[in-house]
Amino acid sequence: MQAAILLGQLERLEEQTLKRERNVVCLEDQLKDIPGISLMGRDPRVTRRSYHMYIFRFLSEEWPGVSRDRFLEALRAEGIPCSGGYAMPLYKNPLFLNNEYGPRCCPISCPYYGREMDYSRVVCPNAEIISREGCWIPHTALLAEERDMEDIAGAVRKIWERRRELIEACSPVFG
Repeated sequence: MQAAILLGQLERLEEQTLKRERNVVCLEDQLKDIPGISLMGRDPRVTRRSYHMYIFRFLSEEWPGVSRDRFLEALRAEGIPCSGGYAMPLYKNPLFLNNEYGPRCCPISCPYYGREMDYSRVVCPNAEIISREGCWIPHTALLAEERDMEDIAGAVRKIWERRRELIEACSPVFG
């Protein structure tokens, strides 16, 4: 049953991929000049992106007094679907850090890889940064209309322009 549904959806893949790509170009064109955020670089070797998620960085040093979680909360209050992504970089997931699933179990000691991998010695700086600073927009939002990309960028801009109010709303009041 699931395969039949997926096969039907695959007929729309090309159209939806193109729409997400166009919407990301539109979104990035509007986000690029908003202070306090940074767009992810594009690898020129990549010619197509499906954009399961669109990620931009929240630059905490430019938002003193506002956390990424508070920023995302304000973005959701503006009606923008978003999240902070994974709580930790994927390679730090406990699945990768122990071998409780057996000596020949992927991904710890994968027979397809041919040798054991010690993920406790792995460091992926970009994954670390994105786990702290990433703001994720789901692909469903990228299937919307161009005006919705304008709404996303407009909400980010509004939050930047009113960040002082956000800080004041977060500050404890002592009487």
